[in-house]
Amino acid sequence: MTKSHEELISDYQRSTSQAFFALYTDWFRQTKSQLRRLDLTHPQVQVLSTVEALSMENDEVTQAMVAKAADIDPMTASAIITKLAREDFLDRFPGKKNPRSKAIRLTQHGQDNLEKALVVMADFDKDYWKDQNPNRQDLIQSFKTKI
Repeated sequence: MTKSHEELISDYQRSTSQAFFALYTDWFRQTKSQLRRLDLTHPQVQVLSTVEALSMENDEVTQAMVAKAADIDPMTASAIITKLAREDFLDRFPGKKNPRSKAIRLTQHGQDNLEKALVVMADFDKDYWKDQNPNRQDLIQSFKTKI
């Protein structure tokens, strides 16, 4: 039996996907607002933190390594890294193992701002998930009941 258009719309509006999207959208908007104070975006923080984490384990960190570890498309990672390098968050230089590849590392400016961003994100996450705002609690509860 095929569902009517109205039933399909109704099912979609009550779906797990829709509940997740509403919660994610709210979380992302709030995250964006918090990071705006530091002139950073969430993807930029993701790249900076990935570079730092990889630097702790590897002598050399490449753009390809960052894209893979951060689970970001290589072209997107390259654009983010280029912008962060222009703004003195990262140094880019020819790789030692393969001079055609670009190796990267955090600058002092990048390290300082990553530290600030990680504190902002940790505080935000703690507050976001325990927030008693009824609308947010409804979003969280709606998603929890669907998973």
